[in-house]
Amino acid sequence: MEKIKEVLNMKISYCPEKKLIGVKRQLEGQEKYEFDFLLRAVRIVNTLDDPVELTKYIFELKTKGETIKKIVYSKDVIRTKAEDIQGVVERLTAKQEDEIREEARKHNVLLFLGVKEFWKNENYALDSLEPGQETGFRLEHFRTLVEKPIDELVFTVVYKQTDETKKTSIEIPIIEYKNKKEYIFPLKGSWLVFGNWDDAYNHRTMHSQEFGFDLVQLNDNLKFEQMHEKPNEEFKCYNEDLFAVADGEVVECFDGVPENPSAIKLISNDEKREIIEKSGFVPVISGNYAIIKHATNEYSFYAHIRNGTLKITKGDMVKQGQVIGKLGNSGNSTGPHLHFHLMDKPSILTGRGLPIHFTNLKSFTDEEITFIENSYLIVLTE
Repeated sequence: MEKIKEVLNMKISYCPEKKLIGVKRQLEGQEKYEFDFLLRAVRIVNTLDDPVELTKYIFELKTKGETIKKIVYSKDVIRTKAEDIQGVVERLTAKQEDEIREEARKHNVLLFLGVKEFWKNENYALDSLEPGQETGFRLEHFRTLVEKPIDELVFTVVYKQTDETKKTSIEIPIIEYKNKKEYIFPLKGSWLVFGNWDDAYNHRTMHSQEFGFDLVQLNDNLKFEQMHEKPNEEFKCYNEDLFAVADGEVVECFDGVPENPSAIKLISNDEKREIIEKSGFVPVISGNYAIIKHATNEYSFYAHIRNGTLKITKGDMVKQGQVIGKLGNSGNSTGPHLHFHLMDKPSILTGRGLPIHFTNLKSFTDEEITFIENSYLIVLTE
């Protein structure tokens, strides 16, 4: 067996920093359940004086110190993953001469990673790193059957320095998040959930939206019409009331982004540019929005509110169930719907996405639901 020397001379960083959040989904008829968590991004920097060749990535999923599952990536996989994000790194780090485009670039880095900068494009390489060079990967999604929650991910980089094989590891805590408040659903009636956390490559690709989701209503023929161009007013959900999910304080809100003319069709680029120049980046993507503080480090976020319908202002205190506005089609939206999520800061750029449990939801078969586990689930509330 090859002897591998443990050293601390390779710098490994990850985001979201400090800890990952795991969620679970019970499987019908099984004692085990799926445990699911996402490692958003990893950066590996060669801080040695010699070139190195990365040969393995090892992921160990642990519960109370016991390894439940081990995943090993070969050199070929390491290279493929590095190649996959090479273009992403370039787009996120390439400064733009146009002031508005540069503003959008900086905000996109925050939107996806939650930090101002992460990888450095000028130093980026693949699996062979000269001194000072770096590589990495993103959106490493783990879903595994377990009897007890995973509480730690140990990530190890194995590499060759001259003729010697060495390794560096980091330990990443994983927690199951518990809400500090009791929340009700932000809408009434029957709603189709899509873009939920179980789809790792939808909202979950963005830092604050990791556990976010969209809500629409089917038409009278039970068809999903979000991707068909037609006027906003022809959607059943358009102009529906939005409700405060818990008591709280309005810490941020915006009204004034014009409605997109229809599903699929957005406002013009000139209009978007004008909004960024006057009001910043967030209203362009969120449309009209509201952020409400409910507890220490718990903030609800409502996006795409109908222009002119916001019933709250910054500093207002709201009660659970209070109407705060109307569902609309403003901002970066495919059609009338509500985007909703919970986060730990009053910012969709730097806030960390949090799971949310509800007290007043039922399924289409009249079963109580506290946590929405699946996309394309129909949920009911009064």
